[in-house]
Amino acid sequence: MQTVRDHASRVKRFRKLKATLRTNRQRLLVGLDIAQAEHVVHLRHAHTRVVTPALTIPNTTRGFAQLWARIQQAQRATGCREIVCGLEPTGTYHQAVAAFLETQGADVVLISSSVAYWNRRTQDGTWDKHDRKDAANCAELLEQGKVLFYSQPTGPLAELRHLVKLLRRARAELASCKARWRTTLRPALGPMGEPLPNRLRAELPAVLQGWERAASGRPAVPKDRLPLGLATACADLGAQVTAVQARIAALETACMPVAERLPAYALLRTIPGIGPTVGAILVAEIGDIAWFTRFSQLRKLAGLDIVRVQSGQFAGQARISKCGRGLLRWALYQAAVGMARTAAGRARLAALKAKRHGDRYAGFKAIVELAAKVLRVVWGVWRSGAPYDPRRAGGLRRQPR
Repeated sequence: MQTVRDHASRVKRFRKLKATLRTNRQRLLVGLDIAQAEHVVHLRHAHTRVVTPALTIPNTTRGFAQLWARIQQAQRATGCREIVCGLEPTGTYHQAVAAFLETQGADVVLISSSVAYWNRRTQDGTWDKHDRKDAANCAELLEQGKVLFYSQPTGPLAELRHLVKLLRRARAELASCKARWRTTLRPALGPMGEPLPNRLRAELPAVLQGWERAASGRPAVPKDRLPLGLATACADLGAQVTAVQARIAALETACMPVAERLPAYALLRTIPGIGPTVGAILVAEIGDIAWFTRFSQLRKLAGLDIVRVQSGQFAGQARISKCGRGLLRWALYQAAVGMARTAAGRARLAALKAKRHGDRYAGFKAIVELAAKVLRVVWGVWRSGAPYDPRRAGGLRRQPR
């Protein structure tokens, strides 16, 4: 039995594989439609013929052994030396079979869900969707070379990614709590266009009082002025927010020692605007800078690449794609806000606003553009392995505390 290749060789192997998938006929392509209970497999001799249209295997160790036996049988029948497996990730159900195939020596790559969606309907000109068609769709995209690298981090990076994933869920829960307050409970207390009266604000839990600005006048004393149902709902939301904030604080604290075990974390912390939490998120979301050969690839991962719809004499407005990793884009935005607090950052932000000639969203767009600059600095610092030098970045310095 073979062992899983090290990460550097996997990256090198993937680049060579992606460059030759469109032309090489000496590979056995395996398309997998992933599900919770069972997977559907499509085997194809690259650019030649279909070997097995559909094979259903259970999502068990025994099912994986059956799959590998069928792959070896097809390999002997076709004479192919290389095996490439492509799958569209579904939750985490794909991890077990992917790890098994990697251990057997097969190359495992990912299929983008959006690419699979648009290519599926071109197969037979119909709009239907089923597991057999999805497996064949994955194999067809393998022939076209439209694949993604399947990263399998280990050690501190894998631990940090798990913690950041939990942190993202906790922050999403906090955002839903804020939306519940803003759209449901707060309108029931009074008009949204004016401050909440102090006599009502005093009835709220302390964490909800922090979300409301105080009205003019003397502070009030709680006297159970709210109806029982509304008071109970506010108390329930306050308890939920307090618990979520405690979870966020605990997760941020847990991320720090894990992130400090990665050399890139110390480098990124030297950049103005990047604090402990943002630095940990950047390292977890980017992973390894060696995975990228050009800055444009990293910019696309963050969804900060510029796109525009153009046809004939019509040209739409340029904007960022907002594809890729949303959490990475959020972290860069927060870093840009922090960078804007420095003297040089404020000057650069003012210049970015001025060039937009009174656009009502000039401030937001300027911070997004500054976030793209932060990503460029991250790319340079991480690739060079040297701490941030303000002389090479227009004088941007970390604000003293």
